[in-house]
Amino acid sequence: MVDLRLGYDDWRAEVRQFLADELPPGKEFYLDYDEAEHKWDFAVEFTKKVSEKGWIGLTWPRAYGGLERSVVEQYILLEEFHRAEAPLLNLIGWSLTAGMLLYGGTEEQKATMLPEIASMKTIWAEGLTEPGAGSDLAGLTTSAVPDGDDWLVTGQKTYTTFGSRSDLLLAIVRTDPSAKRRHEGLSFFGVDLRAPGVTVQPLWNIAGGRQNHIFMDQVRVPASRLIGEVNRGWEYITRSFYTSGVPFLRHSTMERKYRLLTAYCTTAKRGGRLLIDDPEVRGKLAEIDIMMEVQRVLAETGLSDTVNGRRSDATSIYQVLAKESIPRFAQLAFEIVGPLGQLSGESPYAALHGELQAWYLQAFGNHAAGTPQIKRMVLATRGLGLPK
Repeated sequence: MVDLRLGYDDWRAEVRQFLADELPPGKEFYLDYDEAEHKWDFAVEFTKKVSEKGWIGLTWPRAYGGLERSVVEQYILLEEFHRAEAPLLNLIGWSLTAGMLLYGGTEEQKATMLPEIASMKTIWAEGLTEPGAGSDLAGLTTSAVPDGDDWLVTGQKTYTTFGSRSDLLLAIVRTDPSAKRRHEGLSFFGVDLRAPGVTVQPLWNIAGGRQNHIFMDQVRVPASRLIGEVNRGWEYITRSFYTSGVPFLRHSTMERKYRLLTAYCTTAKRGGRLLIDDPEVRGKLAEIDIMMEVQRVLAETGLSDTVNGRRSDATSIYQVLAKESIPRFAQLAFEIVGPLGQLSGESPYAALHGELQAWYLQAFGNHAAGTPQIKRMVLATRGLGLPK
């Protein structure tokens, strides 16, 4: 397994110094839930500074705006950014879209679209899920039909995070309705979210974050925005998503919350005794620590397998555990803190500056990229060969 503690000290120090210089306290940012304009304005400016360093396309070829650095360095970069809860925008652009372009995009698309992503000229949103086709993505009904040199896209996407703040929608649509199998005849387009025929409606979640419904009615998309080749969309999903980076390191994000919770336990008392001296509290803190460590080992195992060209299910297992650990962490934190955890930041009695109630509400937003139940089923059927 790759030991990330060896050989990359200078790189990790450089990343940490950048964060120390450019990320003031209180600017932590949770993409799915922070909607305050001042936070978004700062997030845009911060991400542009990351872009100026060349770090958006860290592993990409230099010809397309990248630095050709190693995937291990990419892992370390994102580990430190997640740990600081840094406001790195355009995840769909530098991860999903870039991975697809590098795998199947034309040379012209790579030469134009990738530098635009790397420079923050274009921000992308994800257009996969539909009201009737979420986990069953192959059941999507949004269609694209050719019209001269263009395509006309009609349908609806939902749960579109950043939809109201993005330039382009990475939309998978049905381009061959006569295909014999449901996952065939699908293609990806970059749909201009400001084009005539596009309607964006808010979909507010329980924690105050905004996702969106995206309605498309005969939206004209130029052929140059057909990503790669027609009817190869499913292949692009299975072969290219996330290949341009390590998009989620949830255990690193959890570390900041764990540090705050542990520090709280060293000062707060219950029944005249510090929480940290309560064996039950210490046991719950230990459970959280173990959860994070197991995820870290799985993440680094998956990275090692990638570096060494080995087939591995470690990353898939990691995603299941990471998703399930988020609500478990929130539950344990509430059990440790008690009723004061329900108070928001406006209350002088709120524990942890009122953050805990937000952690709890945010913990239920684990549907992105598939729920843990769906991922367990995929691991069972495809990984272990079990019947459905």
